[in-house]
Amino acid sequence: MRGIFTITDVCIFAVTVAICAYVYLWIQLKTFSRRGIVALPAYPVVGSLGPVIFRKISFSEQVGNLYKLLKGHRFGGLFEFLKPVLMLRDPELIKLITVKDFDHFVDRHKPITEECDDMFGKSVFGLEGARWRHMRATLSPAFTGSKMRRMFEWVNQCGRTLASFLSRRCYEHEAKTGKMLVVEMKDLWGRYANDVIATAGFGVQVDSLRDPDNEMLANVKTLSDFGGVQAFIFIGYLISHKLMKLLHVPLMPFKVKAFVRDLVEQAITMREREDVARPDVIHLLMRRRASDASASASAGVRPGPKGAAPPPPPPSYDRKPREEAPGLNNEDIAAQVMVFFLAGFETTSTLLSFMSNRLAVLPGIQERLRREVDATLQRHGGRVTYEAVHEMKYLDMVISETLRMYPPVEVLDRKCVRRYVIPASATDPEVVLEPGDAVWVPIYGLHHDPAHWPDPDAFDPERFSDENKANITPFTFLPFGSGPRNCIGLRFAIMEVKVAVMYLLAHFELRVVERTPIDLHLSTNTFNITVDGGFWLGIEPRRRPAPAPA
Repeated sequence: MRGIFTITDVCIFAVTVAICAYVYLWIQLKTFSRRGIVALPAYPVVGSLGPVIFRKISFSEQVGNLYKLLKGHRFGGLFEFLKPVLMLRDPELIKLITVKDFDHFVDRHKPITEECDDMFGKSVFGLEGARWRHMRATLSPAFTGSKMRRMFEWVNQCGRTLASFLSRRCYEHEAKTGKMLVVEMKDLWGRYANDVIATAGFGVQVDSLRDPDNEMLANVKTLSDFGGVQAFIFIGYLISHKLMKLLHVPLMPFKVKAFVRDLVEQAITMREREDVARPDVIHLLMRRRASDASASASAGVRPGPKGAAPPPPPPSYDRKPREEAPGLNNEDIAAQVMVFFLAGFETTSTLLSFMSNRLAVLPGIQERLRREVDATLQRHGGRVTYEAVHEMKYLDMVISETLRMYPPVEVLDRKCVRRYVIPASATDPEVVLEPGDAVWVPIYGLHHDPAHWPDPDAFDPERFSDENKANITPFTFLPFGSGPRNCIGLRFAIMEVKVAVMYLLAHFELRVVERTPIDLHLSTNTFNITVDGGFWLGIEPRRRPAPAPA
């Protein structure tokens, strides 16, 4: 008997394992067809995302393609790599799962837990069950109408700074070259968004327009980049979060997390020392932390150090109100700050980039919007006010149409936490979802469905006019999600976008230049919705007087 294996033995063993794995994966891919559910195209390992992984099309377009293949059905089955997912197509079914029967789908389908990434897993995006409910309830007061009004002046100051910065840049560039200023808009809007979220959201003063190399902006850009190496890490988590945990590969870069922790520690220390109170996210979280510490002391529980992580709750899918979440600490606060920087930066800069591109390419829409800006400012004495921002109906329409065509989030995901039955219909069988099963709501597909949006590839703000809004099928326009777990900061995001557009159009005209993408082709190099080559536009001061920034 031989004591060692030959190369032939090793090869035979490897081939056998590969064949067995391949057969297993093919059997796995029959999960939906065995249950009579329409199965979308999928392949071993890459599942239904093969064209995205091999950079043939963008993630957004693949979502749209999968959605189209389900025409005539309420749902169908796909594979997110190795994970079976039920894609919902019927608006009524989406309403049931995201709103009416939300208690069955409280959590997101996500592979990133606290054990995998200690910061992301503690964020309002990553938390589950009672801990998510408590955190959501804590953060919600930061985005009420009264808080928005109080935070408006900080946002408005960023808008004034933007107008002043561009005016000086246009003058200096024209004096030096005799030509119109050309700007990459995603970079410009990223700097603006970073300053807004830092100033209004967390009381941190930065000037990214004049200092594009500041540490905060560099870290936020790293945080929001889902291309390159970060894309492979993200894919790794989707394929096997257990393997990524075993390899100790964090979803978020260590450097970024260290920066956010230091930022939060400094802000909290300063506010406690100087007794500063601002109507922002950090203030609410500090109050919650103090309340939790007081409650623990009253109950005779000895509090741990400020930065210590709370004990994890026992695993359970029970979502009854009697559940209690563990006390808040500085690490929890840092997690919320991180996810707000991520969402506030990428969502806002993406929306403004696509919107400014369409305004330049479609000058008729730009001019109509400019007339509304001028008329609104005239009624308010030339000042951008909270009331003025909320009066602009056509601006609302243009924003909505941009979000329809280019939603920053292409898919809404949910995880079943309690057994749920989808009744049979004329086209689809009964489906029983068990705890842990995942569902997708294909936002990009819904937004480009000609059954709901005639001529969906045309940019037409009139879809959202007062006369036409009544014709929109409910739950087919979901740019910020749906139900209790929708985007918590949507009102803040829309406010900062409106302020930016009002200052921009009051003082400048957007022009198409040689590098301007006309027919937008979505990038295949990242999971973010964007275009290759950048959003280049010309910015020219208006030739007739405009209301001065006030």
